[in-house]
Amino acid sequence: MAYNGLNGDAPVSGKPRSPRSWRLTVASCGLILAPAIQAADALIANVALPKIEADLGSGVELGAWVITSYLCATAVMAPLTGMLRRRYGARRLFPGAVGLFVIASVLCAMSPSGSALVISRILQGIGGGVIHPLAQAILLDIYPRERHGRIMAALGAGIMLGPILGPPLGGFVTDLASWRWVFLINLPLGLFAIACVWQLRGATEPSHESAIEPVAVGALVLGVTCLQLFLQRGVEGLAQNPIEGIAEGGLAAASFTVLILRARRGAVAVFRPEVFRDINFATATFYNFMLSALLFVTVVFLPALAEGPLAFPAGLAGALIVPRAMLLMTVMLLVGPLIGKIDHRILLSTGWVLMAAGLFMLASLRPSQSVIWIIIGSVVQSLGAGLLYIPLATLAFSTLIPMLRTDATGLYSLIRQLSYAAGVAIMTALLQARTLVRIADHTLAHVSAGARLAAYSDCFRVMGVASLVIIPAIFLFRAAPANES
Repeated sequence: MAYNGLNGDAPVSGKPRSPRSWRLTVASCGLILAPAIQAADALIANVALPKIEADLGSGVELGAWVITSYLCATAVMAPLTGMLRRRYGARRLFPGAVGLFVIASVLCAMSPSGSALVISRILQGIGGGVIHPLAQAILLDIYPRERHGRIMAALGAGIMLGPILGPPLGGFVTDLASWRWVFLINLPLGLFAIACVWQLRGATEPSHESAIEPVAVGALVLGVTCLQLFLQRGVEGLAQNPIEGIAEGGLAAASFTVLILRARRGAVAVFRPEVFRDINFATATFYNFMLSALLFVTVVFLPALAEGPLAFPAGLAGALIVPRAMLLMTVMLLVGPLIGKIDHRILLSTGWVLMAAGLFMLASLRPSQSVIWIIIGSVVQSLGAGLLYIPLATLAFSTLIPMLRTDATGLYSLIRQLSYAAGVAIMTALLQARTLVRIADHTLAHVSAGARLAAYSDCFRVMGVASLVIIPAIFLFRAAPANES
């Protein structure tokens, strides 16, 4: 059974009844392209920050706000996607979200000051935060369940390609023209994505909820924003500005308390907390958090390790990240067709074992053989991650009823984004603590680079152990009934 994800029609047998095969293919391209653009924009501006700061007459603080404002806005909007879809329908919401993203991109390019750029980036994040979960939910709706693995692999590969191409593309455009063109390239790509999805013609989804509850929305926005800022601050930032950190943590806790209390009264309309009653979704969300955190921490640590204790040039340090990302994307595409043909327990257990093996290899590197161990460890870890991403994304929504999918995809995206900041904050604190311990060790007392290298090894080892410890939870997953879409 499958649903037409744009018009909310009743379920029909086999393929969606409205779009023909070519229209479905074209629409799928747009639904994959838009999240890829959104993912790329989280990093594409990084390489242009020095020129942005110089052009707008601002310091390094502007660069931090250009990145943080966008990430916070996308994190806030992800869990609101379900509510917005129920109110406005996917037919209007998807073009509206991509349209807002494109308009905000143009405003970023035209920004006359740093404050105008930050405001435009917030607007860009508001539109971008809806794009990924909504596109994922629509793809799950318009394809029958037996094809979910393949379409999730294509979506995941597209999202992975965005951050890979974003930084080099941003650097090329900035050097060739101006940093403003880094944002303007979203205009033709965004309009093309809207045109592609327009092929899925159909009646607008009916509005299931006529009112938006401002208290719940405000609590969710405040809670997610404060939590994201608190996590991004990290231990070092908390030590430097304890009052601000405590205020952010306190506001986040208070906001989520309000949401919980209102949920008990049945008043929350911003998202559906009952999605966590589904054991597949709850388990996959936990694994999603762990996998995203471990991968992101590794991507952050490897360049710092290479440029720090190993004293590699910046070019080589950055180049070490690209091959692992390309390999991960390739493995995801190859795994997609295997979903449903190979027992998910085999894929998941193999993936986590490979993740752990790769991390243990990174923990074992020595200066004399550092490049080869980084390459081998990265390859093994990427193979493991590639075996995990698509099965988890498929299992997460396999037993959810279609009307809950958009809420679930929004929360799934939010958890992934929060895991990035949480993973870096926790492991950076551990790295700092282990560095002090290693320096105090008499065998490394006069070798600070050796102490830092050993501390990084400790962190990779801890992450490897964590990958192994969580494997038994894969037996919590249950197979979806054969007659569900």
